[in-house]
Amino acid sequence: MGEIDGCCHHGGQMTLSGKQRTEFARLWQPGAEGIELFSAQLYRYAFAKHMHEAYTIGLNHCGLGGCDYRGSDYQAYPGGFNLIHPGEVHTGHVQGNRGWGFRNLYISVPTMERILAQIDWPESTLPYFVSPTKVRADTLGSGIFSRVFAALNRPASRLEQDTLLLELVAYLVDRYADRRHSWRSPQPETQAVAIAQAYLKEHYAESISIAALADRVGLSPFYLIRSFRHQVGLPPHGYQRHWQLMQAKRSLHTSQPLADIAIAHGFYDQSHLTRTFKKAFGVTPGQYRQSNFVQDLPR
Repeated sequence: MGEIDGCCHHGGQMTLSGKQRTEFARLWQPGAEGIELFSAQLYRYAFAKHMHEAYTIGLNHCGLGGCDYRGSDYQAYPGGFNLIHPGEVHTGHVQGNRGWGFRNLYISVPTMERILAQIDWPESTLPYFVSPTKVRADTLGSGIFSRVFAALNRPASRLEQDTLLLELVAYLVDRYADRRHSWRSPQPETQAVAIAQAYLKEHYAESISIAALADRVGLSPFYLIRSFRHQVGLPPHGYQRHWQLMQAKRSLHTSQPLADIAIAHGFYDQSHLTRTFKKAFGVTPGQYRQSNFVQDLPR
């Protein structure tokens, strides 16, 4: 997301500068346990002093904002993170006349504790982020955050959502927490990865959590993700998606309706199958079926 001629584009909407500027804010639960999402584009609105029970992980995508936090005023710049601890009183307000667009991911404390255990966080206490706003644009972190936000806000597998959340928290802790941790480098885990591959192949259409998959092979979740990616070239959710696509592709040689094929092979609906199939193969399922349909000619 960015600014184009004074306009902020956000979630398929456009807010224009000048008299046509419109503010909006949306707070919702995407379905993942202990997670809430927030999206806003502000021009005048200011948040009064308040606090959250959850960790706030925010990313600024355009304009300039600010917050009063622990007696100091901090500025929120495009591409920078906003990291606020549970129970910390703060405000939020626009700075300047170009508006402020941002997204927040709220993670409850129990969910954060579970994530930290899965990434092998060695401390007995939660990580602490010294400064609530990160001034410098973080391109790598922005990309990770955007993938997490998108996966939580659209049809995505449990495995994908789990994996991306672990990667985001591990990245933020490693880069911004007061106590950094060096993650164990992936070692050859040939047997464990082979077992995980076989399980994902056999259960490709099922909802699988990264915790359940890791328990099956005897590795911690975050270590399994990194070892799997290192050896296979895809994360576990990418490998599962590969087999969903392969089986759906085979079914396109039958007369089974596209909607039924989608549901049978782990997609949420026909449009989900169509988007994913075209992204992988460059054509839609319907186009593939039509190109491979050979009509019997009368003798």
